[in-house]
Amino acid sequence: MFQVEHILSLYPFAEISILDFNVNHQLWLSSPFTDLPGELAFNFAILHELDQLVQRPTHIPDRLGDTPNILDLFLISTPCAYAAILSSQLSPSDHNLISASCPIFPIPPQDPPKRRCLWCFASARWRDLRRYYADFL
Repeated sequence: MFQVEHILSLYPFAEISILDFNVNHQLWLSSPFTDLPGELAFNFAILHELDQLVQRPTHIPDRLGDTPNILDLFLISTPCAYAAILSSQLSPSDHNLISASCPIFPIPPQDPPKRRCLWCFASARWRDLRRYYADFL
């Protein structure tokens, strides 16, 4: 948590993406119960204004009485820039695969380039400069 705050203090417009797996929260993720990691992840997301990108269940029930729920998190600071795709699980897994895509564009510079002054010392009037400093002292 402190690393995110440190990053945002250095780069206030940074994009934050955090992936976490296997947390349960009854209201937030439609889980059958809320565990401590789920509560901590929920509070962390609220504190840092992160949104959950995955909105469909990622856990495939593999026992009687289990229900599909969102078990995997993809927390993001700008969800409109991403697209999440759920695919069927790999053989022994009880999770759907999650892939996310985001178009990447170069970031334009914030400030326009500053004009540089080039001095041509060969054409300087050194005598006038010496007089200026002599009058100044």
